[in-house]
Amino acid sequence: MKKQLLTFAALLPTLLWSQYNNGPLSTGPTSKSGVAAPAGYTWSEAQNNTGNTTESNTNSGFGCQKVGTLTNNFCADDFVVPAGQSWSITSIALFAYVTGYVGSTPPGMKATVKILNGAPNVGSPTVVFGDDTTNRFASAQDALMYRVFNSAYPTAVNPVGTTRKIWRVNTTTPVTLSSGTYWMQFQMEDQASIATVWTPPVTTVGIRGLPTDNALQNTGTWAPMVDAGNPAAAPDYPQDLPFIITYSVLGTNEVLQYDNRVKVFPNPTTDFFTVSLPAQTNRQKVTVSLTDMSGRLVKEYLGADRYDARMLAPGTYLVKIHTDEGIKTSKLIKK
Repeated sequence: MKKQLLTFAALLPTLLWSQYNNGPLSTGPTSKSGVAAPAGYTWSEAQNNTGNTTESNTNSGFGCQKVGTLTNNFCADDFVVPAGQSWSITSIALFAYVTGYVGSTPPGMKATVKILNGAPNVGSPTVVFGDDTTNRFASAQDALMYRVFNSAYPTAVNPVGTTRKIWRVNTTTPVTLSSGTYWMQFQMEDQASIATVWTPPVTTVGIRGLPTDNALQNTGTWAPMVDAGNPAAAPDYPQDLPFIITYSVLGTNEVLQYDNRVKVFPNPTTDFFTVSLPAQTNRQKVTVSLTDMSGRLVKEYLGADRYDARMLAPGTYLVKIHTDEGIKTSKLIKK
């Protein structure tokens, strides 16, 4: 049953800690084949498009890693600092797993982070922060998810299991950025066991990929990150990478997070939009506010399954998703 869509006019008290989220990752506590995840955990299951049971994504993770001296892969994804803002970034969180790792404490990670003012595969963008050698690792924690292949479609040949525990890898990235589009390039490695570190892609229930997904992978040269699909005749779908940027907007007292696990779609929209959130978020406590690029509050909504944008003037809006974890931010384009 759809929840009733509500709006409210009273301003919310300012929340101090928030996130910029690049996309969802958890797909819930039960797999498509009906298997329950261990208590306290959810699955992150490769998806098929809703209604299509003959094709599914087939990639559990991408190589964004260094292993010894033989493998030296990088990955990159973009984010936008809105016009008129400057972000003071303190940290970027990445997500990774080491197949077969069974420890209850995080594996011994190393992570490098570099921020560019353009796509690494176009021209010669300027490095505005970091490099490919300095270890930015700060800490790691259990993300309470297990990565699994699609367990039901197109055939039920992939049993679910707990060999791919996902870890949140926190890095220290102190930098201030003015408005613009940036690309975050990273690489991870497990220094303790010299095992291969894999990065799961953003995973939205019922969606193989969105047209706006545009992550890149470098395994010698930069190329779009795609999932080729199962079976081989299935179309390729672009992918995004999950990451969380913690930042404050200069001139305000808000500390926000751009969390790439949060997706706003369809985007652009002409009428309604949906906000896809991490599975552990209490949607009953979620409120969504829209501000225009001048910072003026335009609309606020109570938690719902979808949000009405028909009354909005065409343009670009900053979306603030107020959750019990803090304020996560994204962008919406109204056509």
